[in-house]
Amino acid sequence: MIWRKIFPTDGGGALRRMFKLRKELFDRNMDKDKQYNVPITLFDFSRKDDSADAMAAIAGPQKGGWRLSDDETIGGFSRGKMSLIRTPEDYRRNMNLGEPLDESSSSSSEPSNEYIQYAEDFVPFVRWEGNTDTTIGPDSRAQRSGFCAIRSPEFAGWNGLNLKHHYNALEMTCRTDGRIYTVNLKVSSYFPDDLYQGFIAADPTHPPGSEICTRTGGDFATFLMPFQDFVLTSHGLEREQQRIIDGALKIEHIGVTLMDGEDGDFQFDLARMRVVNYVGGEVMEEEENQ
Repeated sequence: MIWRKIFPTDGGGALRRMFKLRKELFDRNMDKDKQYNVPITLFDFSRKDDSADAMAAIAGPQKGGWRLSDDETIGGFSRGKMSLIRTPEDYRRNMNLGEPLDESSSSSSEPSNEYIQYAEDFVPFVRWEGNTDTTIGPDSRAQRSGFCAIRSPEFAGWNGLNLKHHYNALEMTCRTDGRIYTVNLKVSSYFPDDLYQGFIAADPTHPPGSEICTRTGGDFATFLMPFQDFVLTSHGLEREQQRIIDGALKIEHIGVTLMDGEDGDFQFDLARMRVVNYVGGEVMEEEENQ
């Protein structure tokens, strides 16, 4: 039982994630002649292991895979759910646009290589959606309510994923609905309540009334978030003394929270997350001739 939790039979798991990322970090740092290291992908839902971790998403405080939470824990009424959308059929089912996907043709027959062969122009993603309600429950002691959150699996190992000084920004490929989302960056710290937060505050990726492809869900947007722009918080409040992330960085996990004080439905699609070097307004990518 313990072994299956460490190395799930369907892929994913903390140790696989740790070995893969540590190998990638090692390979990237071998070339000392490069001024900047090329990006490292933390999560990409076209990869078998990341897809398996997303399918294992759970609600509650358990450790391991993706986690969901909402203000039900304080007597509130907000609710969220997370779905893995791997194919055009998955998307049509999620949007009630066609017949349900035949589950027998999905992940059970996928090949064992790292990247699953999906439809050529379809980008797999996780859809986090639900409803926020700022009503305070009658038996709640909370002074405010109305939040939902998702959190990535933890980066197992010694105090998280050690990026050292090699990367300066987080890149997220996602679709938003125009609401303000908080990106939570939990790093290794002497103070366990420290949490760095950045914000995605942008117009809807696809404005209301726009024509959206019924096969793919439309294009994604890319958000670059320099680490030095993240704000240090504790228990939801900005710390009076800020410590800018400008040195060695060890990421324990990454999350997204919706707590904008608004009532109503929300929808957030996440396709990929990378750590990058963002210099002069562009991401330092791999050279084409390599």
